[in-house]
Amino acid sequence: MLTAYAVADRGPTVVALPPIEAIGRGEARDIAWVDLHDPTADEEKQAEAYLGGLIPTREETREIEFSSRFYVEDGVVVMTASILVGIDQGTPGLTPFSFAVAKNKIVTLRYADMTAFKQFLARAPKPDSGCTSAPGVLAGLLEAFIDRSADVLERIAQSVDHLNFEIFQQRGKRRHRGRLLAAAISGLGIQGDLASKTRESLASLERLVQYAAAMLPDVSLKAGLSSRLKLMLRDIRSLEDHVNFVLNKITFLLDATLGLISNEQNQVVSVLTVVSTILLPPMLIGTIYGMNFRDMPELNFAWAYPVAIIAMVLSAMLPYLYFKWRGWL
Repeated sequence: MLTAYAVADRGPTVVALPPIEAIGRGEARDIAWVDLHDPTADEEKQAEAYLGGLIPTREETREIEFSSRFYVEDGVVVMTASILVGIDQGTPGLTPFSFAVAKNKIVTLRYADMTAFKQFLARAPKPDSGCTSAPGVLAGLLEAFIDRSADVLERIAQSVDHLNFEIFQQRGKRRHRGRLLAAAISGLGIQGDLASKTRESLASLERLVQYAAAMLPDVSLKAGLSSRLKLMLRDIRSLEDHVNFVLNKITFLLDATLGLISNEQNQVVSVLTVVSTILLPPMLIGTIYGMNFRDMPELNFAWAYPVAIIAMVLSAMLPYLYFKWRGWL
């Protein structure tokens, strides 16, 4: 899908992009931004005619090397970042988002529906959004991506705090303790994966902002973009520090949870060992008198049965009292 925008004091306004022939005659001068969402081949050609240069293919946007994500070709600066998607749907992932900038024209290329993109479109018409030019659209989109990453990071931190409470504060629920700890491991794994994706997205945004600051000097001077890019870098680095803290906390909680599970298992084994030790002497006495030897003097004793029972009870009580005295029970 191709959407063209004319950018004015009230932000982006949707307009119709002329055909390729009309674009060549200069009929797209008022259009500052073209957005491509999972475009067709014809829409890509139409956007390239408007931009005056090639836009990256879907395969090129998925490349991980720096030279494939950030380059200048025919006067067009191409930059690609990995953006978080699918958070609200419970299927988090990373998708490429590309900017192609040429003078006062900008083309964005994406292959997924993004919450941050919707937030940008809702905020762009406001007077203080700064989205009054193509560079302003670039800065506004980057700020929306950074804000979205911060929101996701806050959600991760809240989930980790809740898991911390479940792990360390719910110790009275002995009956379901094992299930709680198993669920905590699953939750920590989910939050750890999401935090890793957030860090990867922030790292790609940091590279994009640094590249934009270096390769868009004229645009920066025209729209005051330089100061906004510096502020973005500061925000990204502070978020990277925070996500590293969250990942370290997740690692600590995972180690602590595994330790608690091991302790629970050791307690079960300890109880079974104590019970086995207590029952061993009575079983030994019962085994002895269960032998079928003809000459066993105790068998002719009138009180042999109650004496054997009493001996078995005493042999079980003595280890029990000893373990109780030592604090092993």
